Amino acid sequence: MSKKKYKIASLFSGCGGLDLGFAGGFSFLGKDYKRLNTKIVFANDFDIDACKCYNANPLLVNDGAKCLLEDIRNVDAKQIPDFDILLAGFPCQPFSNAGSRKGVNDANGRGTLFEECERIIRAKADENKRPKAFLFENVRGILSSKMPDGERTVPQEIQNRMEALGYDVSIKLVCSSDYGVPQQRYRVLIIGIDKQLNLKPFDFNLLLKVVQKNNVPSTLTGKDEELLLGRILQGVHEQNDDVVWEYSVTTQNTVELIGGCKHGQKAMELFHEGYSKNELPSVVFEGRSWKDIPYEKLSPRFKKIADDPKKYHAPKFFRRFAFGEINGTITASAQPENCGITHPVENRRYSVRECARIQSFPDNFRFNAIPLQSQYKVIGNAVPPVMAWVVAMALLNHIQVKKK
Repeated sequence: MSKKKYKIASLFSGCGGLDLGFAGGFSFLGKDYKRLNTKIVFANDFDIDACKCYNANPLLVNDGAKCLLEDIRNVDAKQIPDFDILLAGFPCQPFSNAGSRKGVNDANGRGTLFEECERIIRAKADENKRPKAFLFENVRGILSSKMPDGERTVPQEIQNRMEALGYDVSIKLVCSSDYGVPQQRYRVLIIGIDKQLNLKPFDFNLLLKVVQKNNVPSTLTGKDEELLLGRILQGVHEQNDDVVWEYSVTTQNTVELIGGCKHGQKAMELFHEGYSKNELPSVVFEGRSWKDIPYEKLSPRFKKIADDPKKYHAPKFFRRFAFGEINGTITASAQPENCGITHPVENRRYSVRECARIQSFPDNFRFNAIPLQSQYKVIGNAVPPVMAWVVAMALLNHIQVKKK
């Protein structure tokens, strides 16, 4: 089999979580994720802090390609080196359940940025330099986002367009904790394979095969002890860049009213290698939320929700995950009302390094080249590197063909 490296072009690269997964060559909590047979030849983002963070990491830029600070709509396809695989986690705000749900009708044009991916792939194909594959990543809200005519969803439109360009397209909603990430983070993956390779469409069952072959922790296999918060937070404060973005006074007051998880800090001692979940006391699986605030101390807004839980579906705002749980999604805004960003027992937001651990970034990935709030933003926006590595392994295994 040829040892020629597969060239990777990355759009909307952010701080580089997806790219790091496709590069490999990093360790996460004592497990090595080997260097893959790839080379990043192009990376791009229009966010200056994302680019600065990307370019401050030797894990990403050692191949020689730094992240280009530019709006992709201003980049000519000829500026992009030829590539085998296109990665694109195009901005998810227009499709997010937490956003305005404007979808492709978003006034600033973000909703149609997938068309930039189509433009670039088409340009390369016209030069007889067809990419072998692509991977698009987005939030699950994209599954129900409609095109302006209301007749097709955005994924259906993407599939139609890319199939017209000669690609077999596979789409799946995945949970990152199934693929080695200590976080219940749901994302849509759209993978296209060039029909000229004469291969079958990508089968997402290949991800599980990579997990099993490489002994990657997974909720699918039941081997998820290493993904529990009590394991993830071990030794995190030994990192010299472990800093915390403090809450506002009002938020801090709410967090203190909720109180820490009942298991307390001492429960951390239970979370060492070799333990069995069956041996843990039930209290370590009990998280908290605004619902644990005594009714008389609730704000008028929360009293309104508490008085009519059926109407408001009694959401778990201000979620605090317990040591025995897998954390929920870390978001770019890092606000406790919308995600599990509050430490289980300490009345504070997770530190930057704790967020990075929950996103499966290795401890030697640096974020301190950018302002503190931006560090939380780029981490929350990133694709978890370990899941990206699993996807990369599966995709490379699928497209590898013998060459003379």
